[in-house]
Amino acid sequence: MKDLNYDKDATTRRANTASMRKIVSGFCRTALDDYRKAGYPFGKTMDGMLVWFEYGQFTTDN
Repeated sequence: MKDLNYDKDATTRRANTASMRKIVSGFCRTALDDYRKAGYPFGKTMDGMLVWFEYGQFTTDN
């Protein structure tokens, strides 16, 4: 599983245009803030955050 910390040295770049990078980074910052405020109910990974979204963001306690 990938950790939520951004790896600036990663070679894979999926958002190739400046506008797409801006959209994706804005979403990730907002989503990560919400997930952090919920107390990381599914762990501090991107997969955990995606599970939280799948459950409708209702789970706030682990």
